[in-house]
Amino acid sequence: MQLATALGITATLAKWLASQRPTSAAIDITQRCNLKCKHCYWWQQEHPPEMSTQEMIQFMKGLKSQGLRVALLYGGEPTLRLELCRAASNIFDSTLIFTNGLNGFPRLNGAQWLVSLEGPREINDSIRGDGVYDQVVKNILSAPMSPLVHMTICRPNSQREVIEEFVRQMCSLPIKGIGFSFYTPVSSPEDDKLFVPLEERDTIVDFLLALRERYGGRVGFTPAMARQLKSNGKFKEWNHYELCPVSTRVRCFKADGSPKPCTYGEEADCSRCGCAAVVAYRGAFHPLDLETLRVIMGLLIP
Repeated sequence: MQLATALGITATLAKWLASQRPTSAAIDITQRCNLKCKHCYWWQQEHPPEMSTQEMIQFMKGLKSQGLRVALLYGGEPTLRLELCRAASNIFDSTLIFTNGLNGFPRLNGAQWLVSLEGPREINDSIRGDGVYDQVVKNILSAPMSPLVHMTICRPNSQREVIEEFVRQMCSLPIKGIGFSFYTPVSSPEDDKLFVPLEERDTIVDFLLALRERYGGRVGFTPAMARQLKSNGKFKEWNHYELCPVSTRVRCFKADGSPKPCTYGEEADCSRCGCAAVVAYRGAFHPLDLETLRVIMGLLIP
């Protein structure tokens, strides 16, 4: 890791500890996607036109000059604008790119790929589309750098045997780690079919901790993170927008550069949020927890 990058990441962590100032930018770099996943908030929203490549690069440079040293790239599907993924990796100290993995994982200096999968082949493809699982696994096997894997737990994939089989399969592949979030309602007609009720979520949270014990540190879910999600734990300390730490530390933008309140959009139901970013941040810093901080460092450092 280059010295400038190391100093930038250190400065970001120091801000998280000592201030409420924003440190990161979550940017929808495209309004296009090559999938239409059943549980994706993206398709529930209207999207403005994209900025041109040069406009977006200048926009990102402006954000960096304002002290936003970490970038989270979303879409749509960011690899449909790979030139912007490359630009961001050179502009920001750390760049995390959320992808469906169909276009592979090109090597990018200073960037980390995070690929979404939702379970073993049959379950994943029922949510994300036929053939997606096999293509993503093929791309993981040929990736120049090991990606992270992310699973959004929703009703169709919330059974314990499904989650454990998925973790087992992923741990047999050259991945860096596995992270989890829970479906957040977004005023969609499908919310009731997708949202896992909080009391059921509590039992799944405990099961994720058991999987970390069983499969090791590549299961990126710690006891401190679990406390943030449990309905009888810390969940009510942050499940309103005004209390959300990510809303103050991450500035979110649409593909035309206009702001939005949250990566999930204006209609996200904060009272039933399952955002992994909040869980990781609060798990690491409320109070300081080194085990969870190591999970965050695995996101920030490729």
